[in-house]
Amino acid sequence: MRNARFGRFDISKIADMDRVLYVPERMYPDATPEKLRAVQPILGPKLLDPDLQLILSFNCYVIRTGGHTILVDSCIGNDKDRPTRPPWHRRQGPFLDTLRNLGVAPESVDFVLCTHLHADHVGWNTRLVNGQWVPTFPNAQYLIAEVEYRYWRAEHDKNPPEPVLHGSFADSVLPVVARGQAKMVPMDHQVMPGIHLEGTPGHTPGAVVIHVEDGGAHAVICGDMLHHPVQVIHPEWSTHFCVDPDMSRRSRQDFVRRHAETGTCVLTGHFPAPTAGQIRRDGARHRFMFSDVTE
Repeated sequence: MRNARFGRFDISKIADMDRVLYVPERMYPDATPEKLRAVQPILGPKLLDPDLQLILSFNCYVIRTGGHTILVDSCIGNDKDRPTRPPWHRRQGPFLDTLRNLGVAPESVDFVLCTHLHADHVGWNTRLVNGQWVPTFPNAQYLIAEVEYRYWRAEHDKNPPEPVLHGSFADSVLPVVARGQAKMVPMDHQVMPGIHLEGTPGHTPGAVVIHVEDGGAHAVICGDMLHHPVQVIHPEWSTHFCVDPDMSRRSRQDFVRRHAETGTCVLTGHFPAPTAGQIRRDGARHRFMFSDVTE
């Protein structure tokens, strides 16, 4: 995805990992083979394989405003110790080369926005240099919802300590804080005119989505509000990873209802290419209609 235009803003997508198979029962406690087979004709084999496995990607977005470069959700990262997540463990991926191919050097990034602090959304916040984790984007201000940071900080500070978020809080968040590059913001923070956060708590306490609006065009980067298009059909499905499944369910149902039939372009954190689309009504339910705006 390169240079999708929303008013004066250009948005590009990078997939740190693309088209990964995931067993639905590990994601959704409400998923059953019967329910998945019922939606398989709607989703198709590019989203739900013949063995009923979910097909996911891990997406990052780059917003260029004409004056600033903004990165939203830095995915998995390289060299991170994630032994309980083998595909992420000490990964060596081409993320920075892909970013440079978009014309974006790490030094040119002005803001890094975190929809939430799960390990697969903050990994490239830092990189390993001479055995130390340092901010990947040395000139950027990293914006994190204060509610989100305080929750995970309290988890990190518990005694006895345990690795929080597969260790990502220690290796991908705290080094940025230590360097003075992190700014804790309210969940409705305005980054600049046309770009603002909206709180959508539940998946994590301080989860947000990012609105990008200009000249009548509206895109929303939804983070983990939606992991897979099946959650547009079944917005009542929260994940095993939701801190508060009931609140997550309410936030997602509200999100789907509010954006259905509005023309809003939803830019998703985990949908495989073409990634972007709109929410449409489909009888008593909704479905995600992919768009070619970004591919």
